[in-house]
Amino acid sequence: MRAETEVLSGWQKLLLIVLRFVIGWHFFFQGFGKVIWPYWSAEGYLKASWGPFQRISESPTLLAIADYATMWALVILGLFLMLGLFTRFAAIMGSLLLFSFFFALPPLDYTGFVNWSPQGTELYVDKTLIEAIALLLVGSFRTGRMLGLDIMVDYWRQRR
Repeated sequence: MRAETEVLSGWQKLLLIVLRFVIGWHFFFQGFGKVIWPYWSAEGYLKASWGPFQRISESPTLLAIADYATMWALVILGLFLMLGLFTRFAAIMGSLLLFSFFFALPPLDYTGFVNWSPQGTELYVDKTLIEAIALLLVGSFRTGRMLGLDIMVDYWRQRR
């Protein structure tokens, strides 16, 4: 535990903590926006997806569960990442969530050319995949123990 953080420079630790925080903010803000917007639904995204993800949009019950789970997972995981609380768990779960978004609607073009979107052109790699991999990086280091509430959780666990 200590040896891992001792080999990192101060700048490396700072950058990992900032990366954790900004991804957490992105998750939180995206989730909070979905929670307060009464008409938000993942239906459009799921209808555009393929395979089992598309079937979720066809069932009102499954769609309601997906909407609720997406909104609150983003809010809760975002808070955990920003606070450095249960950081490794939050990073892994956030990464899994993003990988599910990525595989539901991957940036593939069936004609062999790049995809055009309002955010530019993409082929195979998009911001969702990059953020998912960045979360795996965050989860591979104990950034919550560098700066975060994981320090208090560890202290509490050791005193028990």
